[in-house]
Amino acid sequence: MRGILIDGRVEPGAPPVLYPERMRSSPTPLLLLVPFLALAGLLAAPPARAVEPAAVTVSAGAFNLRSATRPEVGGEVRFSRHRFTWLPRFIPELSPVTGAMVNSQGAFYVYGGLRADMPLSSAWELSIQFAPGVYSHGSRGFKLGGPVEFRSGIEVSRRLADRGRIGLLLFHLSNAHIYVHNPGSESLVITYGFRP
Repeated sequence: MRGILIDGRVEPGAPPVLYPERMRSSPTPLLLLVPFLALAGLLAAPPARAVEPAAVTVSAGAFNLRSATRPEVGGEVRFSRHRFTWLPRFIPELSPVTGAMVNSQGAFYVYGGLRADMPLSSAWELSIQFAPGVYSHGSRGFKLGGPVEFRSGIEVSRRLADRGRIGLLLFHLSNAHIYVHNPGSESLVITYGFRP
């Protein structure tokens, strides 16, 4: 049978129904996230040395660029770069990061992951990042399908004076189809980072 169930009706010509009409609410995805974040923290933490923030970053920009765009603000703490010896040599040193963002509709996202910073010149830098996290759409926010969401992004930044950087970051939030509903969203933000 072909079609999608909409209000109990099957719409003709639509792709086959592959998922139940509504996703059941279950704590299982959150339970899966806890060991994943714990493992990421253990792998990301440099062994046998104190971990102090290498940079603190604040950001502001637009959430959900494709529709219903809303203002968002965020903050991130970046830790010192670390070489993971179990990774191939062509992968650069990675920096553990943790952060949060909130938008004007009350949706928020808290995450922890890794980023790679690659110099383009003496002042410019290209950074890529990946982080799993927990998302809440609040009472009026954009629904991304469930609480476990993954953030992937790319940033171009320029050094300011000795301790600061300003950049432009584009990132995508998605649940990687672990839920039935996976619209994803993109954010474009201006970042300002400084070393304490």
